[in-house]
Amino acid sequence: MTDEHGAETQALDHAPTHQDAHALLSDDDHGHAEAQLGPIDWRAWGYAVLGVAAGLLIVAFFLLANG
Repeated sequence: MTDEHGAETQALDHAPTHQDAHALLSDDDHGHAEAQLGPIDWRAWGYAVLGVAAGLLIVAFFLLANG
């Protein structure tokens, strides 16, 4: 395509972008399948709650010691 001065110009409206080409292939942004979530690990959550409780107990003892 040429402009009014005879210089070549790019036809930007016809060049597909990465997003245009990708939109035709899938709706997923990164091309990964969705990961399936497993069941809740109640034992791990229980240990986490016990760890938080122990940490709070230690903080309480430090606060009592510093009075």
